[in-house]
Amino acid sequence: MGHAGSLPPGWVDIHCHILPELDDGPPNWDQALAMARLAVREGTAWIVATPHQRGRYQQNTPAVIASRCEELRRRLREAAMPLEVFTGADVRIDEGLVESVKRGEVSTVGTGRYVLLELPHDIYLPLDSLLRELKRVGVTGILTHPERNTALLRHPEKLEEVLSAGALLQLTAGSLTGAFGPAVRQFAEELLLTGRVHVVASDGHGVRGRPPTMGEATRHIARRLGRDAADILCRRNPARIVQGMPVQSLERVEAAEPFWRRAWRRLAG
Repeated sequence: MGHAGSLPPGWVDIHCHILPELDDGPPNWDQALAMARLAVREGTAWIVATPHQRGRYQQNTPAVIASRCEELRRRLREAAMPLEVFTGADVRIDEGLVESVKRGEVSTVGTGRYVLLELPHDIYLPLDSLLRELKRVGVTGILTHPERNTALLRHPEKLEEVLSAGALLQLTAGSLTGAFGPAVRQFAEELLLTGRVHVVASDGHGVRGRPPTMGEATRHIARRLGRDAADILCRRNPARIVQGMPVQSLERVEAAEPFWRRAWRRLAG
């Protein structure tokens, strides 16, 4: 497994639904291994297995996820696939989350200093107090795919409270390449160019449709911001998250347009 401060030879994908039979990811081990092969071919070296947790997925306890991760590692060794697997979860935000984190009922990423947090697709919940409470118990929240949340698309100014509370933002690789449509792509690009993004991950769910691929997104970031920025967002920062270390922020390339004006443009079409 990766040692503190070490960097892998390829990309680090901290959000991937690669474990079979736990959620809407692969239905069996053959498909899970096919996802792993695709990820390795795309240049991924470390992957965090992040099945959905809480909400409709109460059965996905930390023990269940850890056991399934160990089985995946065993199968990868048998297949001689050079992919390191770490435990995590895509955690649905709800009441009682902080207490569950304290009791060890939530799967944090890697060494346990970060947790992936998922909003419902079409609403935004005030997160300031939740994120600050998590910070007080030594855990930093990472808001997953905010660019795909329809409420945040309409009211992007709400992300300011997330960032002010010390949380990180994780973009989906496919959002930057148009996989979720032009509005999501534009929002993702704005977040990227204004220095609000801390990490990019695949949010892979299968070989087709939502694959665990990072290559196209890393090339896009390199074209827009340079190779160093792509390395920070897709290798260095996610590796530091796995290892429980502070991340590096990117500088703004474009001045942020006032949120109200951008929201008006988006609503006006």
